[in-house]
Amino acid sequence: MILKINEIKSSFRYFRPETLEEATDFLMRRGSESKILAGGTDLLVAIRSGDLRARYVVDVSRLDELRKVTVDREKLTIGSALTFSEIIENPIVQEFAPVLVRACSRVGSLQIRNTGTLGGNVGNASPAADSIPAMMIHDARVLLTNAESERDESLGSFIVGPYKTNLATGFLISGFSLKIWPEGFRFAYNRIARRRCLAISRVGAAAMAVLDENGKVTRMRLSLSSVSPQPVRMKIAEECLVGQIPDSRLILEASQAVTQEMVHLSGERPSFVYKKPAVQGLTTKTLEEIFFDREEF
Repeated sequence: MILKINEIKSSFRYFRPETLEEATDFLMRRGSESKILAGGTDLLVAIRSGDLRARYVVDVSRLDELRKVTVDREKLTIGSALTFSEIIENPIVQEFAPVLVRACSRVGSLQIRNTGTLGGNVGNASPAADSIPAMMIHDARVLLTNAESERDESLGSFIVGPYKTNLATGFLISGFSLKIWPEGFRFAYNRIARRRCLAISRVGAAAMAVLDENGKVTRMRLSLSSVSPQPVRMKIAEECLVGQIPDSRLILEASQAVTQEMVHLSGERPSFVYKKPAVQGLTTKTLEEIFFDREEF
């Protein structure tokens, strides 16, 4: 069936499989001609404008296999077809990955959160995606499935550049595996945008830390969006903080290290006249929130 509506300028065949097996079988045969539809908040824009370059649109948004949340002793697994609103409201994610809940709550508008999915956010690979730094600090792995096998890959290597992934033909993103942190961790997520809501993030910062009984940092993770071609953890800042008792001087040192690493990863750009102080300020705010304000989980 060809779907044609007056305001839609693309012509394609729409396919909605009933099971994951049916979806992967179809992608094995037609994967090179297909686009996967999860939430559609980005893909539908291309469909309406005529920019879609695919013969088939495969709708996986209702597949039960992609809509589960499970947890074991070491990892939290989140299905790729869960919407941002479903993640925000899920008690398991709230307990084990509250930083992801916080990041998802900042996405777009309520309508976007009700429709957009975690798999679509990662698959679109926008450098400004709110969910990505929140998953990077959980050492997230992307779970990939095709008709013959399953495999996983680190989130940082799966996204190879702005709006580019190495998703192989015939595969789809089935979910994400996030490492669980010990009790007592602290977290924060902040971002810079044109408005407090209904806006795309310009830069986002996610952080988690564990402190010992003496106030020393024993474990630290920090990741920012829109500061590098691929998602990265800011290990240079993490190393600056681990083993230390955080204070304003140390936080400033770590924030300056993040700015220097951004330039190292992306090269000097005209926009950095604004972006350097913005990134340093955002990092400082996020670290201060963790070490001076944030309750433990």
